[in-house]
Amino acid sequence: MFKTPSLHWSSSLFYLFLIFVSVIVAVMGSLVLIRFLTRRRIDVKEEIVQNCNIGIALVLASFIWTIGLMALETIKPIMNAWYGFFTDGVQLAGLGAFIGKVFGAMMLALLIGAFTVMMALKVLMVINRDINEWEEIKGGNTAVAIVMAVTVILVGLFFQSVVSYMVVNLFGV
Repeated sequence: MFKTPSLHWSSSLFYLFLIFVSVIVAVMGSLVLIRFLTRRRIDVKEEIVQNCNIGIALVLASFIWTIGLMALETIKPIMNAWYGFFTDGVQLAGLGAFIGKVFGAMMLALLIGAFTVMMALKVLMVINRDINEWEEIKGGNTAVAIVMAVTVILVGLFFQSVVSYMVVNLFGV
């Protein structure tokens, strides 16, 4: 067992690491999700970089925002567990379990974020049955993209506290 009299320096580094992981989870998860939802009919890179499609950029940004919000909600309970885990000293036997909980919490945030995005889009598409939102956005209809992006962000804000609650209860952090 290693004694840890001060956690300030290591806690700051761990916090920055968690933020970096949250960004990666949000961006990569959003790119995979948008490909899944459009059934690979929309090439995000081509639409944003070559075609300057603002609508696709707005929708992708709303996915990143929502999934990132979910990932950031895991950081508070993880940091509380970090302080509790290292207050009495580091035990190498429990470190693997702690890292597993961190990984599990981030994956839970990604899954809940993806579910939230898909649920928001499903509700929007049920309301607007006669509109093919993805084709409209691909065609450059920014108004449809704004409505879709705001819907995704709003539903994400509603589900934000769910992630923190589930991380606290399911992972005991």
